[in-house]
Amino acid sequence: MLKEGLLFGDSQRYKFIKQLGRGGFSEVWLAEDTMTNLQVAVKVYAPGAGLDDDGIKIFTQEFSMVFDMNHTNLLRPTHFACWNRMPYLIMPFIKGGSTFKYLSGGKTMSEEECWKMFHDVAAGLAYLHEKTPPLIHQDIKPDNIMISDDHRYLITDFGISARIRSTIRNGMAQEQSGGTLAYMGPERFSANPKPIMASDVWSLGAMMFELMTGLPPFGNHGGVLQKNGADIPIIEGNYSQQLKDLVYSCLAKETWDRPSAKKIEEITYNYINGIETKNQQKTDHSPTSKKNNKTLIYCGIAGIIVLIAILIAVFSGNSSSNEDFSASQAVERINYDSIARICIKSSKELTEQADTFMSNHADDKFDSKYNKVEDIYISALYLNGYKQPGISNTNCA
Repeated sequence: MLKEGLLFGDSQRYKFIKQLGRGGFSEVWLAEDTMTNLQVAVKVYAPGAGLDDDGIKIFTQEFSMVFDMNHTNLLRPTHFACWNRMPYLIMPFIKGGSTFKYLSGGKTMSEEECWKMFHDVAAGLAYLHEKTPPLIHQDIKPDNIMISDDHRYLITDFGISARIRSTIRNGMAQEQSGGTLAYMGPERFSANPKPIMASDVWSLGAMMFELMTGLPPFGNHGGVLQKNGADIPIIEGNYSQQLKDLVYSCLAKETWDRPSAKKIEEITYNYINGIETKNQQKTDHSPTSKKNNKTLIYCGIAGIIVLIAILIAVFSGNSSSNEDFSASQAVERINYDSIARICIKSSKELTEQADTFMSNHADDKFDSKYNKVEDIYISALYLNGYKQPGISNTNCA
């Protein structure tokens, strides 16, 4: 049983002063390092119950892979060991505490602070996601974001994989899920959930939503409500539309519609430093407008196809009624291959959404519907039974 005054760890080096926090898998204690007389934070996993030999082996093997991670927005442990079969980490004591303090007393975070936190957490996640293989945090929430003395936001509790969580749950005879429900995206509630980078992005969006409104977007139920058809609630309050849109994009139901952590880092950096990008556009990503996005895309595609069909029909009619022009001359007059290429080029913007999907599913094999865009325009050339001599699928591809 962990308690105040306990001499804990190697050679009973750490004297517990007070408990700083408690979760399903761990407890965090403020302690005095009796060797250096410095205050440290001790995070103890499977407190009281401990783990068996296999559990300790799994924990040690997996955590050793991330122990040397070093980034300005990660709270890096300084020591890892086991005591009385309980794995524990020694970390710097952060006097500023976690961002959970912003939620006390019905407070909300200011716009300026939101951009700062958005950037710092996204930067830390981007660093983790760029590892090989990508390191998925799986539990981004206010309690796991600390505030350093120099006012940086630091991610803690990274490297605790699903395998480690399962090991600790089994050791403690718990049936608790990996992560906190309120910050789990809709894909986490599928029949065969798989940790992916986009899930961390959804959690980041849910956390920012809560810091701006006082409540998570779907209460304590998280993305399970969104999975079953619930819309993203509107963000009230005096915040810029640009900030709201960034949160909405993180909370997109489909994983491929969410920006990557690296993209969020870039967007927030540019905003904080007053940098306008060449491709910066004022767009509305609110939940209401997002309902119409797919309809607009498909209508746009259909409109272009109809336009091509009309052009084909008109010029085909002119060509057949004019006996002065041979088939080869008609090809010179109307270059259908060029028309198709222009339409294909205009459709390339659709692939930007697929790019995000690709980055979030780097390890997955899939057939993107966007790969079919060119086939649509090729098919348009043969509408109404028309076939232009000299034009083949390979020419239009």
